[in-house]
Amino acid sequence: MRDIIEELKTLADRNRLRILALLWEAEDLCGCEIERILDMKQSNTSRQLHRLQSAGFISSYKQAQWSHYHIAGAHKGAGSLLQQVLLLGRSSDQSYQADIARLQDYRERGFSCQTIHKWVPFEHTNLAAGHRSTHE
Repeated sequence: MRDIIEELKTLADRNRLRILALLWEAEDLCGCEIERILDMKQSNTSRQLHRLQSAGFISSYKQAQWSHYHIAGAHKGAGSLLQQVLLLGRSSDQSYQADIARLQDYRERGFSCQTIHKWVPFEHTNLAAGHRSTHE
């Protein structure tokens, strides 16, 4: 039987919600991509991913040396607790929208696990000039 109290405790963390919102949007990301897109330290990212996986919100698989993560099947459905929490969070907190914008920038410019070290998120560019970085 699901323990809704434990699920809610797991969801009661801003960084875990940011990770879940990113995975909901992206469907599948490597741990290094999550770390870089959300600008989180590796140790914190790893700890939060472990907690989410232990609670059953995400699943993972290995591809070469990279661990990839995605929302677990039980939480993907329309109307799921996770979807409702993410919709509420995304509508009330602009940081989620900024995370999704960084994901879109990362993907539109064709980066991957192998090339992520070359990615310069557009927020770190000269926004006063009104353009995104083209560094690749």
